[in-house]
Amino acid sequence: MDELFGRDEECDRLTAALDAARRGMSAVVVLRGGPGTGKSTLLDHLQSMAGGDFEIMRFDAVESEAELGFAALHRLVRPHLAQLPQLPEPQRDALRQVFGLQERLSPPDRFLVALASLGLLAVRADDRPLLCLVDDAQWLDEESAAVLAFVARRLYADSVAMVFAVRGQVDRVDHLAGLPELTVTSLRTDAAGRLLESVVPGVLDPDVRGRIVASTGGNPLALIEAARELSSDQLSGGAPLPEPIPLGRALEQTYLREALALPPQTRTLLLTSAADPTRDPNVLWRAGPELGFDATAAAAAEARDLLSIRETVKFRHPLIRSAIYYGAPLAQRARVHAALAIVAGELGEIDLRAWHLAAAATDPDNVVADELERAAERTRDRGDWTGTSTLLARAASLTSGLPTRARRLLGAAQASAVAGSPGRAQALLDEAAAYREDRRYNGLVQRVQARIHRLTGAPAAAAYALLTAARELGPDDIRLARDLLVEALVQAQISGSLAPQGASRLNVAETVRTLPLPAGMPATTGDVVLEADTALHVEGLESAGPMLQRAVEAVQHERATAPELFQWLAAACSHATMLGDDIALHKLAWRLEAEARRQGAVIPMALALSHTALSELIAGRLAESERLFDQRAALEEARGSELYIGALLVAAWRGRFEEARALTEAVQEHATRTGQGYQLVFCDYARSVVELSQGRYHEAYRCLEGQIGDTCQVQFALVDMVEAATRCGKHDEARHLLERLSRLADTTPVPGLLGDLARAQALTTTDPSAAEALYLRAIKHHEDARGPSRRARSHQLYGEWLRRERRTKEARYELRIAYELLDTMGAQGYAARTAQELSAAGDPVQPGTRARNGGSDLTAQEARVARLAAGGATNAEIAAQLYLSVHTVDYHLRKVFRKLDVHSRRELSDQRNRITTA
Repeated sequence: MDELFGRDEECDRLTAALDAARRGMSAVVVLRGGPGTGKSTLLDHLQSMAGGDFEIMRFDAVESEAELGFAALHRLVRPHLAQLPQLPEPQRDALRQVFGLQERLSPPDRFLVALASLGLLAVRADDRPLLCLVDDAQWLDEESAAVLAFVARRLYADSVAMVFAVRGQVDRVDHLAGLPELTVTSLRTDAAGRLLESVVPGVLDPDVRGRIVASTGGNPLALIEAARELSSDQLSGGAPLPEPIPLGRALEQTYLREALALPPQTRTLLLTSAADPTRDPNVLWRAGPELGFDATAAAAAEARDLLSIRETVKFRHPLIRSAIYYGAPLAQRARVHAALAIVAGELGEIDLRAWHLAAAATDPDNVVADELERAAERTRDRGDWTGTSTLLARAASLTSGLPTRARRLLGAAQASAVAGSPGRAQALLDEAAAYREDRRYNGLVQRVQARIHRLTGAPAAAAYALLTAARELGPDDIRLARDLLVEALVQAQISGSLAPQGASRLNVAETVRTLPLPAGMPATTGDVVLEADTALHVEGLESAGPMLQRAVEAVQHERATAPELFQWLAAACSHATMLGDDIALHKLAWRLEAEARRQGAVIPMALALSHTALSELIAGRLAESERLFDQRAALEEARGSELYIGALLVAAWRGRFEEARALTEAVQEHATRTGQGYQLVFCDYARSVVELSQGRYHEAYRCLEGQIGDTCQVQFALVDMVEAATRCGKHDEARHLLERLSRLADTTPVPGLLGDLARAQALTTTDPSAAEALYLRAIKHHEDARGPSRRARSHQLYGEWLRRERRTKEARYELRIAYELLDTMGAQGYAARTAQELSAAGDPVQPGTRARNGGSDLTAQEARVARLAAGGATNAEIAAQLYLSVHTVDYHLRKVFRKLDVHSRRELSDQRNRITTA
């Protein structure tokens, strides 16, 4: 490794990445170091090491492209679009839209673009290993950075090596944070000395070498440039060295002085190259006649090794580019951009033409600003929200009229928020908010503020901003104001018990009452949802029940094209849960899932997975619930977040008590940190399941004591609370809960609730004959309910009652039915409790026979893959559901087979309940 002078450790790490890719495993390395530390040289070395074994994808980011959305992705992925037909349709369409190959009514979802890019690279690596190199990644555009970081995190068992070089810490959102890093520092003294000797053509005095190495701190670029800058006399010790030796900003000045020493035509060519983000030589030669240079002007620059012109225009180092561009007078830069705008127009690049025209403008220019706004609209339609924001912000700076300028700033802020840049969005919004002459405009500012709060994970702040926006907009645009109130309702639902004063669901209801629908204006489904929720919070569930049912019914029949459908479905799922209507919840949740999947909408898909998983959990279809919660967790993981509530609920029902207790702490911490208070009541419900399934009635009751009110999301636990209260002697509390359950069943007479009511009445009655009739009624109703859980629990409690009535033979029959149902479900906690009762009734069984923990050393990802495979999903289907590549799924599945000692998917299906994590 002598040619890299002391970089043995770095080379070993990069060689290991290549070796991993050759073996069919993925590897990711982020080289992070200051300017001039040799990151680009390491990438060059790695590229040469890869040789013909690898297909090389390389992108050297430049600062001028940092605000052109998907610029890097275009360079890296576009050559491989022939693989698009192998991707799922939503992913294929999203990528085609980004590349301008397909039109769509709405911009593509970045998450779908990321999934498509992952699939594309994985497919491409089937032919031969793939090496993806990205230099100067700190200048990647926001969209490309997010997509490439996603791909790097989700690759695992694919023949792909990805190496990013990043200059120090990134000022904006660092999408690469958390990936495996290798810090590239300056060279040690001996290696720095050898590097300096290698670039000095003549004699190098030892003392001079020592001074240069000490002055540069061993920075490779500074060493090389010092050798270029210093004369042979200075290097040999015959002339004094300058004080100080050029470093940092002085190094840029050195580059600038070097450029200024060149002929005027060459200087103009260099400035044009620095100003052109396409790096296309054809653009350079087209602009030449207007600017007074031709191809011969490049000779002097190439002779000084300032740049090279081959298939692309490339500067020797990015510092040269920035030194030349920012060192040029403003008038010269404007002249160059004006010429490049003409070229862009000739080539049909109308958006790039607008960008150059803006850079050429030195005074407000409404004509150019209008063109920039039109370019922003086209850019938005391609899903490039960063570019949209940049164009609108520049349009605003060129706009003379204050209202139009403010509107464009507001649009720029909104686009930045959609792009996932809350800091930039907030700065633009603060500037936009300075204009306060228009009440409607003030409301729109608050709407964007809410989007920023959602982006930063502050649902309560988002709800508060949406309520403020609705109040501002109400007098001028009641339709928009009420639509925003539906958004506020959903955010307040997420905040739950953590919502502060001014941002709760009650506050939403109060605001709805102050913004009634005007007479004669047709009510939308959203209005029906709002009025029902308002009645619930102001008048109570008993009074609001019919309105909530109408709202649920209206959403169920709403057309799929309604733009607010996702918000309405989310609110209606919550209403169905509060009504205890498991049938409506099931229909609404699965429609939400189907629409989200059809449209490729990520956030609605996250909500859909939560609601469908809860619906299946209530029904006792634990395997299906776990599969859906796994998808939800995988979705959060793929987005760089985490979510534990689903794993907690499943662990509680599965009887994995230690795991549930550990997850309880994780859920409570996550909910508090993110303001997602809705998780806390489900956390308490999971704790109550853990305690109740072990017969710890006092503890089970305390878990949900006082929490099941009219707006509670766990109404389905009312019957469990009656059981816990009765068994621990809290008879008054049990009767109060029974009355609530009775009112709920009157409002929502579905089989599940009617059976719950009969069971609760059986638990609280002191009349044995009445109790038996009620238990039998509960079983009959629960036979018509969704799933086995309610029926199993009714058989269980009836059997326990029979045993206490000393009717042992009948008790064994009922308990055996309950045990088989619970054991088949995988509800091992309740199954173990039933087994104890069976044993006491003289019919002992081995509890939890299906739950032997042979798979306890599976990782979380292996367990997810195993559960889906056991359910019959193909590798491609598993990859789509867990946001992985097919090769990664295959790799995990092979490990699952080995750990569980199974040899086929059929054997894996037979042992589904062994699939747990370490």
